[in-house]
Amino acid sequence: MNRKNLFTRTALAAIVGTISSQAGAAGFQLNEYSTSALGRAFSGEGVIADDASVGSRNPAALTMFDRPEFSVGAILINPSVDVKGKSPLTGTDTTAKDIAPSALVPNIHFVAPINDKWAIGASGTTNFGLATDFPDDYPAGLIGGKTDLKTMNLNLSAGYRVNNQFSVGLGLNALYADAEITRHAGELPGMIGLPVSPSARVAQLKGDAWGFGWNAGLLYEFDEDNRVSFTYRSKVKVKFKDGEYQNDLPSRPDLEKMGIVGTNGETIKGKLDLNLPEIWEFAAYHRVAPKWAVHYNFAYTSWSAFEELKATRKSDGQQLFKKEEGFRDAWRVALGTTYYHDDNWTFRTGIAFDDSPVPADKRSISIPDQDRFWLSAGATYAFNKDMSVDVGLAYMHGKKVTIKEKLSEDLPLPAYEFESSGKAWLYGMNFNYRF
Repeated sequence: MNRKNLFTRTALAAIVGTISSQAGAAGFQLNEYSTSALGRAFSGEGVIADDASVGSRNPAALTMFDRPEFSVGAILINPSVDVKGKSPLTGTDTTAKDIAPSALVPNIHFVAPINDKWAIGASGTTNFGLATDFPDDYPAGLIGGKTDLKTMNLNLSAGYRVNNQFSVGLGLNALYADAEITRHAGELPGMIGLPVSPSARVAQLKGDAWGFGWNAGLLYEFDEDNRVSFTYRSKVKVKFKDGEYQNDLPSRPDLEKMGIVGTNGETIKGKLDLNLPEIWEFAAYHRVAPKWAVHYNFAYTSWSAFEELKATRKSDGQQLFKKEEGFRDAWRVALGTTYYHDDNWTFRTGIAFDDSPVPADKRSISIPDQDRFWLSAGATYAFNKDMSVDVGLAYMHGKKVTIKEKLSEDLPLPAYEFESSGKAWLYGMNFNYRF
């Protein structure tokens, strides 16, 4: 029985949609690992070291701590993403509002100096993720449906102070990914005589796996008020070796002649490798006055390494899906300021721009990726020298884009056309304690 069929391809193609996110940075990358960083639009990250979260960004900055410190918190992402259009097949309205549900992104960090040379750190963050959800009876159900990707990154790192100005650091990362993708029949059954309802599952794919990588950093302190950093985060390959695929379609010879293989709820095992990109980042901090500092950074993500997505059946290695991606490298730039009001209050703000790595002809409604502009503000209140709390707020505005997407390359049907716009509010809070 040939499993290389329309609906298997559609299910695996849905994973491509995870490369288009409105949740955080461009692509499906997330920056939300710290509330203090959120308040300055993540400018100067890896060099400021105002709390323990810096260790997850730059292990070299661990040497800036003179006693153990702990930080825990979360950032709530509240996106508003809409798509508008009409079906080229029936003229049915394909508008869908608020397709991206809210998500809570937690973080936890710990730093422990060992002596005047060495320090270690540990953190738990989320580096990648997204969620979109269309109605089960959505007309373009083969390219809508549900897409949910969650990740958790565990980091262990160490920093070493070479001299009074120069520090180096190295970290190891273990990333856990959990994905669920569901697609529905929509209006396609009426076009090809398929005896199922619009809400029938034509593809459901689930899987979870671990991937491993490393990160490194350099820190140079010109003096106590001026410093720069350079960091690198390696690629991570997540191998979904035991993915589960199924649908609600009947197994019938006439459908098989059309390349449609129903599973009747039976599970098919499949394999898929997801390559997460490497990231280079430069950051700087300058305290330009007793109460004022400016900070900025430039990040470069090597999305061009994501050339194709390929899936095979686990039992015999038969190719089930292959799609050329053609992604390009993307960059992010941020600028912020910090105002040290007194021993209790610190205020910060920032702006940023995220460049999208997704070419216009590769966009999908499983959230359409787009260039984004950030405005952020935040504050820290120190109860005493040991305990403080951070709060942060950010607004992210996405550029309006046009999307052309086919239900399948296997059927001679016209592409659906959509207009999409997106924005998001982010709210964060972290608690910090020094021992």
